Amino acid sequence: MSVGRSIAKQILLGGLTQFLVSLRGLIIMPIIVKTAGESVFGAYILLSSIVVFIAGISSFGTNYAFRRELPSTDTGSQRCALLMPPLTFRFFSTAAFAAVLYFGSPAFFALLGENIPFSPEYLIIWLLGLTLQEKATDYYRYTSRFGIYNLLTLGQIYIHIGATIGVVLFWHDLSLDTLLLLQGSSLVILSLPTLILGVFRETGVNWPQFQWQKFWADARVGLPLTGEFIVDFLVAFGDRYLIGLFLSLAAVGQYQSSYALAGLLAFLPKVLGTVLPPPLCRLWDEKKHQQAEQLVSNALRLFLVVAIPFTAGALIVGPSIVAALTTPEMAFAGRWAIALIAVGMMFYGITILLSSVAFVTRQTSVIFTANLIAIVGNVALNLVFLSIWPTVTVPAAVSAIVYGIAFSYALYKVRKHFSISFHWSSLIRSILATLVMSAGLCATSYMPGTIGSTDLPAIGLTVLSAIIGYFAVFLLIGGLPTADRAALALLIRQYRN
Repeated sequence: MSVGRSIAKQILLGGLTQFLVSLRGLIIMPIIVKTAGESVFGAYILLSSIVVFIAGISSFGTNYAFRRELPSTDTGSQRCALLMPPLTFRFFSTAAFAAVLYFGSPAFFALLGENIPFSPEYLIIWLLGLTLQEKATDYYRYTSRFGIYNLLTLGQIYIHIGATIGVVLFWHDLSLDTLLLLQGSSLVILSLPTLILGVFRETGVNWPQFQWQKFWADARVGLPLTGEFIVDFLVAFGDRYLIGLFLSLAAVGQYQSSYALAGLLAFLPKVLGTVLPPPLCRLWDEKKHQQAEQLVSNALRLFLVVAIPFTAGALIVGPSIVAALTTPEMAFAGRWAIALIAVGMMFYGITILLSSVAFVTRQTSVIFTANLIAIVGNVALNLVFLSIWPTVTVPAAVSAIVYGIAFSYALYKVRKHFSISFHWSSLIRSILATLVMSAGLCATSYMPGTIGSTDLPAIGLTVLSAIIGYFAVFLLIGGLPTADRAALALLIRQYRN
């Protein structure tokens, strides 16, 4: 199978996996809101963001060489030499952060003026689980075994969902402590055996032989990626803290309900950002630059063909979906936020693809700078406008603006070394098909920014009809060229075989 068809197959399987991952928010959100309330849901979101943030910065860039060089290795000893130094460093840094988390997290809600008790030790279990999962999934991702990678990613999530539903059905109502314990335990249960019986069995375990000069040199290259994560995290989650500060934990829950739906759009670029780096590394290292550029341009076209109608659908049907999953009050509060966040997710998705390019071409500082611009704009605009208009629509609009700025800057910088095509003819056809789809939705009594029917089966049928109608029109007006149709048909035959 050629590189292109192999990657396309991985995207199809990874897309299904990431879509199921993205559904986690829509599944878990109504369970928490309707069982524990908006404030507990808001507290859970804020605490989860703290743990994810700490897990994301704990490597301080020391995992860059492991990720970048692993796709080109062939033996267990080579992989062990790459794995052990950053893994050892990570466990020491995680231990230090665990102490900070245990003693510092209770003071967080005191700053917000909220009093929701929880057990900090459950946050440590969660942090450990994230560390173990990252190492296991990184190993299988960068050795191009996406089947195991997808299984690990998906398995943890649905173990967590199943356990949460089980607690609600057979035990008692959810508390914040129960939510935290279930989240951490589901990570550890799956990732620890995988790391020991899977990764270590292939690589072996030994005390790392640190070549300190090379170790810190690689860490310096990877450090901008940690900085990029910090800034990207603040852009993605910083508005929750500002909402909690200016509004309330209940408002955090209202915003998150809109974000959980609009955030579904990020599933495809996350798949592409997972699948593309290993083959891009090989193509770039083998001087096959044109193939690498074509691969990224096709991925960008695929994402935008999905993102454009999704954003229109979020504007028209989004409030009704949120009302059906949570409460009409929560949906009304975020009726405009859903579409605005979807616009931000579209720019964010393109930035993810540009991040893959920057990773491969060693332009890591570009993504850091782009996100730094975004976070400065995010904080500044929210501080100004939330004090004037205390509504969850404000941070949603700000997210669209700042992600647009980040995308523009990253594209300008990356294009100097890497050619990217937007396939404008395909995008124009996508816009035309979206207009037809939107007219059909409005004809069924769904209007922008309003709450229509909240009957889930009826909404599901409407959304399915809109999707079918969009792609039918898109194909009818030539959205899929002959060459693409032939490649897709070949891919389907290969997958069946």
